[in-house]
Amino acid sequence: MRDSYNLMDFIKMYYLDSNIPMYLFEGESCIFCMPEQTDLTYPPKKYIETLLDSEKRISYCTTKYGIIFCSLKVAYPENGKLIFGPVTNIPYTESDLLQLYRDYTVPNHDRSDFNSFLHQIPCVSLNSLLKKCLFLNYCLHEELLTLEQLTSSEPGASVQISLKDASLLEGTYQTKENEQHNQTYAIEEQILKLVRTGNYQGFKNIEFSDSNYHLGVTGSTVLRQLKNDIIITTTICTRAAIEGGLDYDSAYQLSDYFIQASERLNNIEGLYDLLSKVGYAFAQKVAESKTPVSTDGCIQKAIRYIQQNTNQHLTVGDVAAYVGFSKSYFSSYFKKTLGFSVSAFILRCKLEEGKELLQYTNKSISTISTFLCFSSQSHFQTAFKKQFGMTPNEYRRKR
Repeated sequence: MRDSYNLMDFIKMYYLDSNIPMYLFEGESCIFCMPEQTDLTYPPKKYIETLLDSEKRISYCTTKYGIIFCSLKVAYPENGKLIFGPVTNIPYTESDLLQLYRDYTVPNHDRSDFNSFLHQIPCVSLNSLLKKCLFLNYCLHEELLTLEQLTSSEPGASVQISLKDASLLEGTYQTKENEQHNQTYAIEEQILKLVRTGNYQGFKNIEFSDSNYHLGVTGSTVLRQLKNDIIITTTICTRAAIEGGLDYDSAYQLSDYFIQASERLNNIEGLYDLLSKVGYAFAQKVAESKTPVSTDGCIQKAIRYIQQNTNQHLTVGDVAAYVGFSKSYFSSYFKKTLGFSVSAFILRCKLEEGKELLQYTNKSISTISTFLCFSSQSHFQTAFKKQFGMTPNEYRRKR
């Protein structure tokens, strides 16, 4: 930043657009703030110290009840930092206010003024606040950072998701409506289309922000809001994945996985990370399942039956009887509709499940071949190599 550039004027202009409180610190002293205020509304010392102690260009901290503060290191003044906050992504509840009164040490007779200060601050999510800091950082330092760089380095911020680990095989970005139309349906349509078609790469091109994604309030606290939004998103993605051809068992196992994971988490960063992975994970499962999609109810019923009975001695006659047709008629109809035979699809489903068991469990090849009802381990190995171009052992070693 040029020495002649007035940082305080910059802060004044940016505050007019954002309405987020901003504090300029030189060392441990606040030398300027927007809006003008008294000691009553200065951020609590314990949060300021956390942000001032950070060596990162941009850092943030969250309270146990979901209030967010963020800081940006500046070149002028020396040892200077801009601190933003408090913000939250849902309206303050009575419980939140009581916590804030304690943190800010607000006397009873000043609580009305303090509430007025809070209600002037827009509801902003963590991701949106960090994006604002990234923009200011670029304006002040001409340094291009990404949101992924900020969040991936936070201890415990990233939730590792394994789509097909043993627990699966064996067992909105949120904002206050803030006088804006609820955009949930439009966003849902984008997400559901990507999930149905298995286009998981498409999630990288969707920009979720507070300006285009207004879910409304679904929880009494930020943590509950995030958990509820994960449940809602998981539910609609489960249905879309089934419509896209994912078998019922896999879809609902993945659904349980996300919902249970969200209930175990009690930090905002982890829940945001989990929410960002829901749609992508379901779309990836749909893509990997490679299940043929047909609007014919009879064909879909047969597909589900085959997928759910890969561990049975399943024959073409069994499938035809299940959907209520003769073997010869159904065989001909199935192949004409989908372009491959019933027996080929049965084998394919068994081999796809065998591939997952090889990669994500320690079960022996003999156990897997017996579980999938191959006549012998040798038969399983031969069919596997023909389908995937490598033996089961080679596949397991590579994965």
